[in-house]
Amino acid sequence: MMKEEISSLDITSHIQSEDKFILYGYAPICANCTIAERMLGIVSEMKGFDYTSINLNFHKDLIEKYQIRSAPALLLFSRGELVREVYAFQSVTYLSEVIEEFMVDR
Repeated sequence: MMKEEISSLDITSHIQSEDKFILYGYAPICANCTIAERMLGIVSEMKGFDYTSINLNFHKDLIEKYQIRSAPALLLFSRGELVREVYAFQSVTYLSEVIEEFMVDR
């Protein structure tokens, strides 16, 4: 997981240059975001993948560009294209299935 201050430009660069890119957006005062990130962290450890975590309050341009509807938001990019969005982090099992499906090359 990458949880540092990262610019929207850097995020866009990662989206465009990486085969698979996972972006997790949260809001600091969102209790559901805290729970969702814990679940995502468990899945990340189980499946061995990295994701970038951003405070959506500092990325209004990405909210507009990808039409992010709420926090928490998990955006899955493949070859520069947004292929899936997850807003309801139902369970660790559900997230694990979503990530597993995403990681399979199409």
